Amino acid sequence: MLKSIIRSYIGYTTLTKVMRAYIRMLLATINIERYIDQESEAIIASSKPFLVIFWHNRLGLIANSWPRGKPLAMLHSWHSDGCMIGEAMSDFITLPIHGSTRRKPMNALRGMLRALKRGYPVAITPDGPRGPRMRCQPGVIEVARYTGLPILPFTCSLRPCIQIASWDRFLFPLPFTNGVVMIGGPIYLTKEDNREQARLLVEGILTDVTNAADRYLGMKPTAPAPPKQTLSM
Repeated sequence: MLKSIIRSYIGYTTLTKVMRAYIRMLLATINIERYIDQESEAIIASSKPFLVIFWHNRLGLIANSWPRGKPLAMLHSWHSDGCMIGEAMSDFITLPIHGSTRRKPMNALRGMLRALKRGYPVAITPDGPRGPRMRCQPGVIEVARYTGLPILPFTCSLRPCIQIASWDRFLFPLPFTNGVVMIGGPIYLTKEDNREQARLLVEGILTDVTNAADRYLGMKPTAPAPPKQTLSM
């Protein structure tokens, strides 16, 4: 039913406005502590492009937790829900890049490279858009190997929040809550790096950072999905 509402013009525009208003309320009411690696903090403060990764279940937290005033381009699917999320969040931090690393991955790759060449940092959910949960797909690895740009492992956690029983165990933010942002040290990859080893390295680091944020707030970390063969680009 929700999908049919989103596909209608009235439903799409109404839900987009509701999302914008809700994000504004969250920005005004959530108290967030920040723990950012010094080298990553310097990269964010610079005018140079870089890559940001966070697990898909934190997508609802990004607009409230990314450093304010810092532009961020983000990959969104062409589906109506992806377009709606991209449009709602573009008022705050993001330049939407429409595409999918699973459907027409080269289009998504070209969109990300264009944004990086324009100087935008690009955010990617490496397990999106359909999982497996907290298992890194090859897309971000290929971009990092090709460009040599640093990957910043990012996460945010809030308490209390609602965890939805979706494939990614999506965290739905609530107003008047406390949160923590953690950004680990930059990860650099080269074309000489083994793809699978690099993928496992990035996956492990991002999961460690995410679990640390959850434990900081006294929350039980979300378990990754059982490992399975990842999709190639």
